[in-house]
Amino acid sequence: MVELLESSFVVPCEDTPKGRLWLSNLDQVSPHTLGGFVHIYKKTEANNFFLVEVLKATLSKTLVLFYPLAGRQVVGSDGRAELDCNAEGCLFVSAKLERSFDGINFQLWKELEDLFIPSIKMAGSPFIMLMIQVTRLKCGGVVVGFAFNHVFVDGRSSLHFIQTWAGITRGDMSSVISPSFDLTQLHARSPPIANFHPEEYTCETIKPTQTGSTTTKFSLSKEQVSHLKSRCCKGSVTRISSYCAVVSLVWKCFCVAQGLAPDTTAQIMFTVDIRDRLKPPLPKHHFSNAVVRRSVQSEVSKITSEVSKITSSPLHVVAEIVKAAIATVDDEYIRSSIDYAEIMGNEVFGRKGVPASHLRVVSISGLPVYDADFGWGAPQLVSRWQVGGNRSVYISDEPGGNGGKGIFVTVDSATMCRFEKIFYEELNSDNENNSLIGMEISPKYQISRSNL
Repeated sequence: MVELLESSFVVPCEDTPKGRLWLSNLDQVSPHTLGGFVHIYKKTEANNFFLVEVLKATLSKTLVLFYPLAGRQVVGSDGRAELDCNAEGCLFVSAKLERSFDGINFQLWKELEDLFIPSIKMAGSPFIMLMIQVTRLKCGGVVVGFAFNHVFVDGRSSLHFIQTWAGITRGDMSSVISPSFDLTQLHARSPPIANFHPEEYTCETIKPTQTGSTTTKFSLSKEQVSHLKSRCCKGSVTRISSYCAVVSLVWKCFCVAQGLAPDTTAQIMFTVDIRDRLKPPLPKHHFSNAVVRRSVQSEVSKITSEVSKITSSPLHVVAEIVKAAIATVDDEYIRSSIDYAEIMGNEVFGRKGVPASHLRVVSISGLPVYDADFGWGAPQLVSRWQVGGNRSVYISDEPGGNGGKGIFVTVDSATMCRFEKIFYEELNSDNENNSLIGMEISPKYQISRSNL
């Protein structure tokens, strides 16, 4: 069991702007739940190794820059979510756990939440913006758990905060870049003009399956990712990102594992960062939910051709569909999404979760997840702690910056049994060097534990 040593609220060490902060429509339609990461650090011989007093002092300085995170989520007179920038602070918990790194399965997200994320009851309110827990392990290592309120914080924003806190703690002020809370560009047009009705914001939310679900991590090396991309670069696709290649592989395998009939429709939904897609683009360190949903549908026959023959439909055909969908997320698509939410109002804002699509993808691949050195070294491992729900995929970079990808697939148990077999077959198809492309499913993260 986790032993709680201290619990307190850390507030900004200087006066910060007060009052209500307007939130954009993209914030309104995001799931208003807590989410974040756990960072695992190797022990060092430093006397001040993750000293609580040091961390609280530098956190107080960081909250001066990120003052909305010291506030609370409230509801405005128009029924929209707002932030009350009241400087009440974020929850900081110090704890210890009589278990070593080897005794923790960092693939079990529910266990990570139970061990390393403070209970919302400790905050005294469900509307807190940030909770942090620093846990010392029996082996001397430290786990830092972050829980951000998704009402205002997306993945890139949360990592910006973590990077800044780490930079201030290690005394590297040159790395500190203040966030931008200017949401002017995310206002709806006047009058709002929705050139389409995005089903990503109108479908029913996903319902849990009766059979339950299971999560399995698949690890791809840099060489495997490279080979996968080369297989996708055929036909009209001459260049493709690692993300598109991985999504194409998973979607094809999922459709086959589900046993979907060729004449049925398969759907996949993902989120797209809009910071560089708006015109003009948002500031590099814009802070909010600067993402939109995008889904794409296709007849199953175009993805798998024949369900009984996995290699019958070339992977580049699926990659063409995925890449084309992502390319449509331009300035007009983003504006129409914002305007549609404006027109629909609380009918959209009141929705929780995501549409009941066939498959949903979340990715932090390419983000600086491991750039969190508090002065005692970079984290040995960074993991998500919140479960994405059934029929979901989570993509991240593997530790070490070696170009590998970690793919967490959550589906019902029966589908997972088929998915694993199909994933192997598809990954090895069209390949003359099976020793290069063959892979194993990782029961745990493949990193060294001897020094943790």
